[in-house]
Amino acid sequence: MTAQETYFRANRVWWSVALFIGPIAGAIAGEATVAIVATSALILPALVVFDTDRSWWPEAVRRLPQETAGTRAERWKLTLWSGVALLAGLVIGIVGPWG
Repeated sequence: MTAQETYFRANRVWWSVALFIGPIAGAIAGEATVAIVATSALILPALVVFDTDRSWWPEAVRRLPQETAGTRAERWKLTLWSGVALLAGLVIGIVGPWG
């Protein structure tokens, strides 16, 4: 697996987990504020870890912002995965047995 593939897959997984867990945590606690705080606490590190300017990413990842055609499909996948995870978290939060 290349560095770019690792970057994209890890990015999708992190955002999906964050958006899935947040609504469920809020439903368990019974407060929307908990959902917002939990989601924010999980998303904020992603903004640092997946910043392509960071020194821990190889040069192939740092060049990604200039490659618009290649990253368009990956941005679509990230949006799709995140949206599905958020919807699943909301459904589980609403239907869950802790209500």
